[in-house]
Amino acid sequence: MSPAAAGAAPPRPTVRATETGTRAPTQLTPPSRVAGVATLVWSASLPAAGALSVATAWGGWRMPLVVIGAVVLPFVLLLAVLRAGVPRWLGTTVLVALLVLVCYVLAVDSGGTLSGTVRDAVPRLLTEPQPLAFRADLLVVPVLACGLVGLLVALRSARPARVAPVVGAAVLYAGGALLTGGRGDRIGLVAVLVLLLTVLGWVLLDETGEPRSRRTLVVGPLLVVGVGFVASSALVPTERPFDPRAVVEPPVFQTEVASPLPQLAAWTANPDVELFTTSGDSAPMRLVVLDDYDGAQWRAATRYGPLGIEAEETLPAGADRARFTVAVRVAELGGSWLPSPGDPTGATGTETLVDPRTGTVLAPGGAGGAEYEITGVVDAADPATLPDARLVDPEVEPVVEQYLATPTPLPYELGAYAASVVEGTVTPYQRALAIEQAVRGERALSDRAISGSALWRVEDFLLGDPATTAGAQEGTSEQFATAFAVIARHTGLPTRVVVGFRPGDERPDGTRVVRGEHALAWPEVYFSGLGWVPFNPTPEQDFFGERPEAPPPPPETVPADETPQFDEEQEALDTDDPGPEATAGQTWWDRWAGYALVGGLVVGVPLLLLLARLVRSTLHRTRGAAGAWAEVLDGLVLAGRPARASQTAPELGDHLAMRFSAPGAVALARDADAAAFAPAGGDAADGSAGRSEGRERRRRVREVRRALRRSVPLWRRAWWAFDPRVLRPRPRADEPQAARRQERELTRAR
Repeated sequence: MSPAAAGAAPPRPTVRATETGTRAPTQLTPPSRVAGVATLVWSASLPAAGALSVATAWGGWRMPLVVIGAVVLPFVLLLAVLRAGVPRWLGTTVLVALLVLVCYVLAVDSGGTLSGTVRDAVPRLLTEPQPLAFRADLLVVPVLACGLVGLLVALRSARPARVAPVVGAAVLYAGGALLTGGRGDRIGLVAVLVLLLTVLGWVLLDETGEPRSRRTLVVGPLLVVGVGFVASSALVPTERPFDPRAVVEPPVFQTEVASPLPQLAAWTANPDVELFTTSGDSAPMRLVVLDDYDGAQWRAATRYGPLGIEAEETLPAGADRARFTVAVRVAELGGSWLPSPGDPTGATGTETLVDPRTGTVLAPGGAGGAEYEITGVVDAADPATLPDARLVDPEVEPVVEQYLATPTPLPYELGAYAASVVEGTVTPYQRALAIEQAVRGERALSDRAISGSALWRVEDFLLGDPATTAGAQEGTSEQFATAFAVIARHTGLPTRVVVGFRPGDERPDGTRVVRGEHALAWPEVYFSGLGWVPFNPTPEQDFFGERPEAPPPPPETVPADETPQFDEEQEALDTDDPGPEATAGQTWWDRWAGYALVGGLVVGVPLLLLLARLVRSTLHRTRGAAGAWAEVLDGLVLAGRPARASQTAPELGDHLAMRFSAPGAVALARDADAAAFAPAGGDAADGSAGRSEGRERRRRVREVRRALRRSVPLWRRAWWAFDPRVLRPRPRADEPQAARRQERELTRAR
C-alpha cells in the first residue's frame, strides 16, 4: 500500500436513507392481474351498493336484485366487448341502445310510452304510496339510471384516480335518499357499506410500492370518522327533515260528500244490519275523522289524493304507535268511505284515495261490495304517561289552532257550563277526564234522540230539561262526542271527532262481523309527544282499555268563587307543567346530546391525530439537519413511497430531486449526512447565520413535502395532515448504535 494510500483518511460512512438501518420490509403488492381483477370487482360493487338506497323505496327482495343487476350487467358487458377489441364509442352506443330498448318494453307493458314515463317519473315516484308497487311503469327510471351509471363507471374503471365508482355510488345513494325522504336508510346501513367499500378500495388498491401493513394504519381513523359522520343522521334530532314528496303536487280528487255523523242514528236504529266483515288484527275501525266544526255541523275532508302523499299541515305523530293489518269485505255500509284501522300506510285490492291530514280513506267508485286489505297506524300512548301529558305550544305548532277553533261567541250558558266542568283541574289530562265524566253524567244513549251537531242541539242536550225540551239529556254518540269536543276546545284542549266502529263480533272461523250496533263516534285529544288519545263520553261504549285516574288537584288551587280562566298565562302556572327554567337543562341536553356525541367522533379523532403530528414536527425542528431529513422521510411515508434501507441519504436526495422536481432534497440529504458523522458541535451555528440556515432548511423541507403531496390522489392530500402512519416509533439514525453499525458494515466491505 502506498504512503498516500496509507495516510489517506478512511472513507466516511454514509447515512442510510431510512432512520432504522434495518432490512427493507417485504413488499405485499399483489400481482398486476390479481390487482386488476380486484379493482374491477370493487368498481362494480361500489355503485351496486349505492343502488340499494334506491331499492329501499320498494321494499322486499326483488327490487335489490333488479337494481344490482341493472348496474353490474351493463358494467360487465361493456368491459367484455372492449376486451374483444370493439371500439369504445361503438360498444357504449350499442349497450345504451339495448338499455333504452329494455326500458321501452317496460313502459309499453305498463300501457304508456317511454318518453311519457320518463317525463312523469319524478311526480309519479314521489306521489305513489311507499313502499312502491313492483310495477313496470315504476321500474323504468331506476333501471335506466342504474344502467347508465354502470356504463359510465365501466368506461372510467381503468383510471388510476378511482373516482368514478365513488361518484356513481354517491349519485345512486342520493337518488334513493331523495326518493324515500331519508326514511329508506334510517340507520345508515347502506351509507356505511358504501363508505367501507370506498375507503378499503382507495387504501388497499392503491398502486404504490407501499406495503399494505402501512396502508391499513390509515383505514382505522378514516372509518371511525366516516361511521361517526354517517351515524349523525340517526343521532342528531331533526324536527322537520326535508322531504321532496312535500314539494310535488299530487293529483287531487275533489268531492262534496257529507259527514256520516247523522248516519249514526240510522245504524243504531238497525243494530242487526251487517255493515262489513273483517279478518286479521282486532282493532276499532275508523270511517271518517272530523276536525272542521263551524257551530252548525262537522265537515268531512273534501280533497283526497293517492295513498302515501304527505300532508302540508299536520300535527306530529306520537312517539309510540300501533300497527294493524285488516282484511275488509264491505256489505251494507253504503257511501264512499272505507273503514281503516288507523292512518293508512298501505292498501291492496281496490282503488283508494286518502286525506293525508286526517287519514280518512275514500273509494272513488263507492264502497259497495269492496274487498281489500289495509294497514293502518294509530297513536298508542303508554297509559302511565297520560297523567303528566302536556299540550302543544301554538307558537311551535301553529296548525294546532284549527283543533281549538270554536264558534264565537259561544252561548253564555254553554260557556259557563264548560268552565264549571273543569273547575279545580290542574293538568290537561285531568281536564279531559273531567269533561268526559261530566258529559256522560246521568245522560241516556238513545237511537231515537234528535240528531244534529249544531250548538243549539249541544246546548239542549247538556242543559235542557227533559220535561220541557225535546232531546234534553239524551242523544246518540254524535251528541256525546260533539259536546265533549266543544267543551274541550273551549277550555284549551285540541280535539277532533272520529266516526267509526267497535271491532265487531267474532265468528267461529275467526272473522268478525260489524253491525249497526257497533257504530260509534268518539273524541280524541292531542297531547305533545303522545299524539291523539281517544276518550269516550258515550255511556256503555268504552272499549279503549283501562286508563289511569288523574291525581286529585291540590286543595285551594282555584278559589271557589272565581271562574278559572283558560289562557296561556294559567297554562304556564300549572304546577305539574314545569316552566322553562325548570326544564332548560333537560331541553338543552335533549337537543344537543346527539350533536355532542357525533362531534366527538367526527372532530375529536382528527384533532388528536393533528395534534400528534404537530408535536412530531415540532420535535423534528429541534434536531436541526437530522430532524429536517426526518421530515422528508415522513413525507415519503405519507406519499406511500417509504425509503428503502439500502438507499443512502444522498442517493435518495438525488432521486427526489429528479423524480419529484424537488432540488432542495439534495441539500437536505447532504446536511443530514454531514450532521450524522460530524464531530460534536460541528453542526452548530451562531447568531444570524444559524437562524438564516434554519429558515433555509425549513423552506427546503416545505418544498419537498409539497412535491410529495402533489404526487398522491386527492383524498390522500386531504388526509395528509392527519395520517397516523408516521407516528410509528422508529430508532433515530443519528444514535450511536446506528453509526457504529454502519462503520462495521464499511469495515467488512473493505
